[in-house]
Amino acid sequence: MRSRRIDVEPYSVLARYYNEVMDHVNYQAWASFIDKLATQYHQLKRGRAIDFACGTGSLLSFLVKLGWDTVGVDGSAEMVEAARNIRHPRNRIMEWDVADFLTTPDVAPCDLGICVYDSLNYLLEPEQVAKFFQSAHKVIRHHGLLVFDLSTDLNSRMHFDGSVLEEQVTGAFYRRVTRYDEEERIQHNVFSICPDGEDVVYMEHHRQRIYPIQSAVDLANANGFNVLAIYHELTFRQGDETSDRVHIVAERV
Repeated sequence: MRSRRIDVEPYSVLARYYNEVMDHVNYQAWASFIDKLATQYHQLKRGRAIDFACGTGSLLSFLVKLGWDTVGVDGSAEMVEAARNIRHPRNRIMEWDVADFLTTPDVAPCDLGICVYDSLNYLLEPEQVAKFFQSAHKVIRHHGLLVFDLSTDLNSRMHFDGSVLEEQVTGAFYRRVTRYDEEERIQHNVFSICPDGEDVVYMEHHRQRIYPIQSAVDLANANGFNVLAIYHELTFRQGDETSDRVHIVAERV
């Protein structure tokens, strides 16, 4: 039995195993969707794309192969360190930096901004979401695009509340217990991570606010963007609160 439990910041330990924990995600399909959304549906030429919550860089590793130069930033230094190991085509640029949502990255202007896979949900207060849009506005070129997603209330209630996931990955065993507070609209994901060979359990408590779609749209529109479309999951159909996830496309004005 493990004798010690240590509370740590989200992703500070999970980052070591994140790629394997997330190996069910088809990042190639996700990158193709974003590329098609930007270039075909909204006539944006491929240029520089910034991922404001890049994690270990898996999504950008496919976008760069589609012809984008990329910038990846994340608030977790451990995640960014893992991302730096990605190999990329010699004729393309991949840059990395550590910066949280509320800090404007010190990078050259970008044509496309990305904030997906529940990342915006990690901002727990509307004021923080507004500040994120303000920071993104400073980085994205005039008439450039911001693509962000939201996990919905339906998704939390139907697929996550009360769920328990246990998995052995290379080098560790982890357990994720999820609880959704419908009144507060906060999803709690508690990870217990047990690295092989260590007599310790690392505890990461991840909190996500599940925003109504319209509230996020209003915040984007009030902070330098014009929302153009709301898509249902990884399709080009109209998204709404009956979707598990929506992708929102906003033009920088």
